[in-house]
Amino acid sequence: MMSRWFVCFFAALHVHASMFDWFSPLSEKAKRAQVVMEGFDAIAEKAIKDYQVPGLAIGIIVDGHLVYAKGFGFRDVEKKLPVSNDTLFAIGSCTKAFTAFTLGTLVDEGELHWDEKVIDVFPEFRLHDPYATQNLTIRDLLTHRSGMPRHDFMWYNSSFSRFDVMRRLRYLEPSCNLRERYQYNNLMYLVAGYAAEQLTGKDWEELVRTRILQRLDMKNTNFSVEEMQKSSDFAVPYVEKNGHLERMAFRDISLIGPAGSMNSCVHDLSHWVQMQLDDGVYKTISQINPAILQEMHTPQVIIPGAPETKESLIYAYGLGWSIASYRGRYFLSHDAGTDGFTATIGMLPQEGIGVIVLSNRNLTSLPRFISLQAIDRLLELPSLDWLKQGVEGISKEKQSSKESKQKENLLCKKGTDLSHPVDHFIGKYEHPGYGTVSVDLVEGRLCSTFNGISSFLEHWHYDVFSIVEETQHTFFSRAGTKVTFRNNMKGDVDELMIPFEPSIPDIIFKRKNEDSHSQLSYFRQFVGLYEIYGYTVEIALRKSTLCAIIPGQPLYELVPSSENEFTVKSMTGYNVRFVLHPDGRVEEILLVQPYGAFTAKPKR
Repeated sequence: MMSRWFVCFFAALHVHASMFDWFSPLSEKAKRAQVVMEGFDAIAEKAIKDYQVPGLAIGIIVDGHLVYAKGFGFRDVEKKLPVSNDTLFAIGSCTKAFTAFTLGTLVDEGELHWDEKVIDVFPEFRLHDPYATQNLTIRDLLTHRSGMPRHDFMWYNSSFSRFDVMRRLRYLEPSCNLRERYQYNNLMYLVAGYAAEQLTGKDWEELVRTRILQRLDMKNTNFSVEEMQKSSDFAVPYVEKNGHLERMAFRDISLIGPAGSMNSCVHDLSHWVQMQLDDGVYKTISQINPAILQEMHTPQVIIPGAPETKESLIYAYGLGWSIASYRGRYFLSHDAGTDGFTATIGMLPQEGIGVIVLSNRNLTSLPRFISLQAIDRLLELPSLDWLKQGVEGISKEKQSSKESKQKENLLCKKGTDLSHPVDHFIGKYEHPGYGTVSVDLVEGRLCSTFNGISSFLEHWHYDVFSIVEETQHTFFSRAGTKVTFRNNMKGDVDELMIPFEPSIPDIIFKRKNEDSHSQLSYFRQFVGLYEIYGYTVEIALRKSTLCAIIPGQPLYELVPSSENEFTVKSMTGYNVRFVLHPDGRVEEILLVQPYGAFTAKPKR
């Protein structure tokens, strides 16, 4: 009796390969995978030296079994702490598949459908383009076909809330029409997560935790670098600078959470990949309708561009996954990068193979190339030596960058001067979507600060400056970026133009009047009676606003435009300039109109 129960118990365990794979016997393919992966340790060890990567974690799943799981190098170089299968790394944009899957569970429950309009789920949603606002769907958000370019600098390191970002989207210019072409976009994944929050009344983190992490026993996975650092086993971020690795500060990107804020490890992610490969089943329990999962794994939009390699000629995007035909095999994957971390998760569903590669170096190609190296080995195909090609590519890229800088220097107009003294460029410049750029004079140099990141500016030519030094490590360095100051019709510095998006015109930040100019104490010095050609003009305060009162005429509101100068609201070309005596008294008012300028004297 006991023997029969024991046999039945283990028969139940073998119902599905993903259930307690440490109890079930390895399939022949999984056994073979273990054999072919012998000797791969040496390849990985050499690779982290060739690519200057501090630490690397690799996990390989075959037929529902984690057949290879190893850590290489250090999660913390300074403390010499090694990488393990439980070391947490930021997984960046691999988060997108979790967001898509979470929405998929809502589709499965009938709470949502892929082609539902975003505005029907989230009525306050607005984009710059009214047509896109009215017609953008959940599927559009998840397939990067909203018509919006990335606009990543808008949210990167900002203090905005998710609600703030939603409100500012309407001020971000699109680069093409809705569904015209694929354009990778993190902000639209934030919208997708935010829409799920509006629909369920639960925040995105809670939805992912309860609908994925808890169900898949992903106990170490979390949503912010703050949470990650509470773990006893986490990786530290690094960046290469002038040929040397330097430690980076952890960057909190929880604002953009649904697009890329998750942190995980090989052990946890193996459960996620197993479930994907097993048609949505984990430990015999279906997590999602297989047809809905298949929709996520199905090409939705073509990714334009020439093939990077003859082994993958066509690229597409599904719902949270990139899709390609790799050497004749159906290949799902997603690359990821955030400050100091790079990762790749890939799957060959028809072969039952999954590969996870995590690293703690900023913008390294190693995870992608070593994953392909492993896949060739698992498929027992002639190796293309991807790692060697990657190293050669890095060398070529550095040489190309050097040549580009040399060519760029030829574009500089030598011997040109600024249109104003350098201190005239100091001030705050605003854009309704991006926020505020502050320009100050620091140690005799102009320094711009945007979203808490400061950059020193060096005169390039005319009123154009080049970013020459950044005060902190960032995911994408903006060193070399050219910013342009522009004068208004009166000759005053009025705008700052920054090329944040290559596919649209420069983002224009309008100069903001200093806060002191809007204070009552500032306005009060101008209040009084003034005489012009026998007429009396009164400058007065009305509800904290400076106004000009002329007998028999409407009230004219004065809007601060520059030091001691105001424009007349709703009247183009009409300005009021107060000329002050050294003791602070108003000596006269200069009334500038399109057909001339007139002087009004204080009425003593």
